[in-house]
Amino acid sequence: MMICCCSQNARDWFHARLHDYDRLLNVAVVLIYIQIGCSLIGSLGALYNGVLLMNLGIALFALVAIASSSQSLGRTYAVLLFCAILLDVSWFILFSRDIWNMSSQGNEVLFVFSLRLTLAMEILGSCVRFFSSLLWIQIYRLGASNVGSANPREPDFDVRNSFLNPPALLNSRQRSNSDSDDAVGSYYSPLFEDRQQRSKNPFLGQYDSVSRNESLGTESS
Repeated sequence: MMICCCSQNARDWFHARLHDYDRLLNVAVVLIYIQIGCSLIGSLGALYNGVLLMNLGIALFALVAIASSSQSLGRTYAVLLFCAILLDVSWFILFSRDIWNMSSQGNEVLFVFSLRLTLAMEILGSCVRFFSSLLWIQIYRLGASNVGSANPREPDFDVRNSFLNPPALLNSRQRSNSDSDDAVGSYYSPLFEDRQQRSKNPFLGQYDSVSRNESLGTESS
């Protein structure tokens, strides 16, 4: 019974974390930094390090896409991430066996160690990229569901606001804009009401001028 309760609590905790937009986005950024670290360390290898340099460029591009909150850059990163996973698979098929079977006989120990380090960093980086792709799919699903449940929006609304920006930030921005519009409307409404009253009653302006002349006459007398 205790084991069932613990498993249920763990399942609820995991489900809650899996549907937390902000936490998933933070985890995705951490995974990008891990990919950058793996690429930098793996690029120290003497050979076969071209794929790691390409993965480094893709990871840096991901940081730019997240910082700019651009929809086009986000889609481009999704395509690049898919291509990077295919490139990892091709790299493992072509070069992993040669690196693993390379012995230190006839080669320097440091040379072999650098190649093994490149292979290890590529394995770690590819695993992180695969998990990151699943995480980005979940983030996109949460962003799309938030857009679907939101109020109707303008035609030029940018989907990046629901994909890369937290929904709470969007709601606060919308509330601030509505509050500012209400404040401006409450400031100018008495002016428009006074003008509408004068336009509806043309004798009101004449009555004001007559009363003003009478007050000036009494003051002069």
